Amino acid sequence: MSVGIEEKIRQRAFEIWEAEGRPEGREQDHWLQAQTEISRLPVIAPAPLVDPAAIAPTVKKPAATAAAKPKAPAKPKAAAKPKAPAKA
Repeated sequence: MSVGIEEKIRQRAFEIWEAEGRPEGREQDHWLQAQTEISRLPVIAPAPLVDPAAIAPTVKKPAATAAAKPKAPAKPKAAAKPKAPAKA
């Protein structure tokens, strides 16, 4: 039995023992119950070791363009001056 599996069974047996009020003389029952529960858990394969740099996202910086600068607000046009009356 793998050390990791045995540790999981031991921990689960302890949880069962506590949940039942810590009765004396039930160690084997708790161990067997924990062993049954742990053996029914799905086996998950460990993830492969991958270089973090290989999966790190690359961030592209925006290209500097003239359009990147905000334009100054347009100046208001001066009001038209009234024309002088025509001379006769």
